[in-house]
Amino acid sequence: MMFSLQDKVIIVTGAQGGNGAAIAKGIEEFGGIVIRADLPEFDITLPHKQEELVQKALQHTGHIDGLVNCAGVTYGNDIFEYSNEDWEKTYLVNLKAPFLLSRNVARHMKVNGGSIVNITSLNSELAFPNNPAYVAMKGGLKQLSKSLALDLGKFNIRVNNLGPGYIRTNMTKKGWQHNREAIEQRTILGRWGTPEDLVGTVIYLLSAASLYVTGQDFYVDGGYLAKGL
Repeated sequence: MMFSLQDKVIIVTGAQGGNGAAIAKGIEEFGGIVIRADLPEFDITLPHKQEELVQKALQHTGHIDGLVNCAGVTYGNDIFEYSNEDWEKTYLVNLKAPFLLSRNVARHMKVNGGSIVNITSLNSELAFPNNPAYVAMKGGLKQLSKSLALDLGKFNIRVNNLGPGYIRTNMTKKGWQHNREAIEQRTILGRWGTPEDLVGTVIYLLSAASLYVTGQDFYVDGGYLAKGL
């Protein structure tokens, strides 16, 4: 029962993509009621769409128990060619939207508490080439979670980060095609992850198993960060 999410209402953004879809499915398998948010129905960068999403979630039990901010975009390009537009789009989806949605959801968590899980990345710790906005926003999201954890802790709202390593999805297609073996060798476990590899940690962070855990970073990366030589 410690890991049960029975009848808990949990919003998952980016729920149609590889990681988000696996996370949403896993939450449902543990008894949760998932409110999926993704394009085209919910553009989470628009405040009125965020409010629609929150109201949709409240229709079930009158409260919201969890939020997984999984939606993200990435636009790679040479630093001198990187466009202001791509920087702004990355900011809106990867950092601003999680802040606004977390604040909106937290207003409805204040009575019963809840858990917010922000999906960060290895890029919140390491600089990878030709993607300045993604690296910057994931680093910002990591620190935002710690700020939210501090400000919301008095309401028994917990906020933690889950940082995926190299997970095989459409977003990492280029890395899989051009650097598959090098990345496999860089991990301790010697393989790429799958979206399903993220589910266990998300369940833990949303459930009663982690009631004394907040402001923390969990990297599900096959040992990528830990490996030296």
